Amino acid sequence: MTPSTLKKIEENPAILMDYDTWAWAYYSEIRFVDGKYTIKGRGYQIEPLQSLSRRVCVSKATQGGWTMVYVLRSLHKTMKRIYPKGVLYLFPTQDTVTDFSASRFKTLITDNPEAIGRFIQDTNRDGLKRIGGGFLYFRGATLKPQKHGGIKQSAELMGIPADCIVFDEFNLMEPGVRKKALGRMEDSELKHEVYLGNPSIPDYGISRVYEEESDRRVYMITCRSCGKETCLELEFPNCLKRKADRSVYRACIHCGTEIYPDDGIWDPRSPDRSEYMYGYTNSHLVQPRTDLTEFLDAWENLSKAQNVSQATTDFYNLRLGQAYVPTENKLTPNDVYNICNMEAMRGSHSGPCAMGVDVRSASVFHVVIGFRPYESGVQAAKFARVSEINDVYDLAKKFKVSSCVMDRKPEIRMAKEFRDNADFEVFLCDYHPEQRNNPRFDSKEGLVTINRTEIFDATHHLVTEPGRYAIPRRDSEVEQYALEMSNAAKILKEDEETGSREYYYVKLGPDDYRHATNYFLLAAMRIGVCEREYDKHKVKDAYAFEDVEEVGVEIWRND
Repeated sequence: MTPSTLKKIEENPAILMDYDTWAWAYYSEIRFVDGKYTIKGRGYQIEPLQSLSRRVCVSKATQGGWTMVYVLRSLHKTMKRIYPKGVLYLFPTQDTVTDFSASRFKTLITDNPEAIGRFIQDTNRDGLKRIGGGFLYFRGATLKPQKHGGIKQSAELMGIPADCIVFDEFNLMEPGVRKKALGRMEDSELKHEVYLGNPSIPDYGISRVYEEESDRRVYMITCRSCGKETCLELEFPNCLKRKADRSVYRACIHCGTEIYPDDGIWDPRSPDRSEYMYGYTNSHLVQPRTDLTEFLDAWENLSKAQNVSQATTDFYNLRLGQAYVPTENKLTPNDVYNICNMEAMRGSHSGPCAMGVDVRSASVFHVVIGFRPYESGVQAAKFARVSEINDVYDLAKKFKVSSCVMDRKPEIRMAKEFRDNADFEVFLCDYHPEQRNNPRFDSKEGLVTINRTEIFDATHHLVTEPGRYAIPRRDSEVEQYALEMSNAAKILKEDEETGSREYYYVKLGPDDYRHATNYFLLAAMRIGVCEREYDKHKVKDAYAFEDVEEVGVEIWRND
């Protein structure tokens, strides 16, 4: 701005209110359900409200007021025609849209008739409001599969032009939503993006956007006593101190004096990314209504929780606003390296071997082949990525594969042809979310079904339980295998309608080898212990399921 413009703003704040969302909300005395908008205790909101960055993300704890921050920004910039095409505000589901519009948004309009209400031409629809010359669209971000297995689409996003898209609760949205939604801004000169989310696990959803794309801002609070800065989120729990009466206060990490959140500024840890995206992280530690004594008590008593692992996860995610995953919910590459033996990758085997094949496309196959050295364990002999289905068949012949499980989708026709033409047993696999316990092998149809979470659990335990699984010594292919085995993590998902909670695995990156290992483990249920002595009896399989067919088992032993 020019000096003359700045002077005018100082003399007349109304000028600033045309450009600055914070100034508009503050000077207009915007009212919420719980009272008039104030900066007292919420100084961390000022910069985000004023930010001119094209892209913003917020990795946040619950109840930080961030949804209303970006609803206010959306309203203000649409009313002032900064966003002439309007704003597309996305929630995870259409039910969330209806609940928000019917409660919080309508109340915001009613309680602020002069600052907001007079600009809104109600369309009598929960998800659409005309504001000045533009629109504010509230939409659910659920993608629906097309008939005959086509790419998932969303009717809610079609035909909507926008200058800004806000992804609220980004972690709960399907990965494909982002790309679909951003296509709504092709005709915009602005193309602003906002991502809000409560983090769950590292390297996923809002955590990935904050850590890998943004400039990773943290809120640094200046001590009134020593003048040094403290970030509560980075210094927890050492930033909380108890008084003589055991009440808790925020403390300077340098001198121990009480500090106050309104004395803070946002500082980027990756300033080289600031031109691309501003990123904010926020916890209950800076929120004005947090009972700090209860907060620290809860942290110190986590070990007494009935489910310590889940209580710890909830504390990190919901209260600290940080991604976290218990060790029992995610493999690491080191977990995989720990089961490497000293043998090199084999070129063949005398069998009987089992084979698992993940099909990414008609030209990308991930193959895991191995055998049973003893009843309760399996050993991988070969990991391979090949580009032709004939290469898969050739590997099966070299390793004397007697049982194979292959991904049924996406190449259904090709998978069926492979099964029908093979001279060894082949089952095509589908994951069924409602199925529990035993996998179901249908020998007549050549199909096997299994619950996805249960088979992922099984391969997790296969790696982490001593003596269950061995793989070849470390090389470049084993490193790729270890990476892909680690690119899945288990999180707890709650059904908004029923309140029921269920674990499921999310993809963090390429995970084809993990699926191939799932299939390999299923195939290994149907082979015997390899070589040497022959003993016919019922197998105790590595997957720990009952009712496996009786097969011939050769008990392996060292010479």
